[in-house]
Amino acid sequence: MKAKTERTIKPTIASRKPWGRLDEETKIKIVSEVNNGLLSERAAGRKYGLPKSTIGMWRDKHNLATLLSPKTQDGPLAMDESKESKLLKKKIEELTKALSDAQLKNVALETMIEVAESELKIKIRKKRGTKQS
Repeated sequence: MKAKTERTIKPTIASRKPWGRLDEETKIKIVSEVNNGLLSERAAGRKYGLPKSTIGMWRDKHNLATLLSPKTQDGPLAMDESKESKLLKKKIEELTKALSDAQLKNVALETMIEVAESELKIKIRKKRGTKQS
């Protein structure tokens, strides 16, 4: 008979899910990279060693938290005008920055298409009015 010399180590919660031990700041950083288009969920999963589905759940949770956070903290009726105006100004600044980033990205992509068309001598843009098969 063989004696068991090796002990089997039972995985604990802490050792079983290393991504569960990430702090909220790191999770928010990963979600913001995905939301800003720097990484896809799959690429972020590869970069940080996480399942794609976990990052998707974090995105859903983060989006829901940002939608509900102003209402749950102060409540829309309990907010005085100065706080409300500050929040609105902050939101306008964030949206303005996001719009300018998107416009800059659009200009960069248009320039890249124009350069590719001129260098490769092929039409990349789809002609309007053509039928799809």
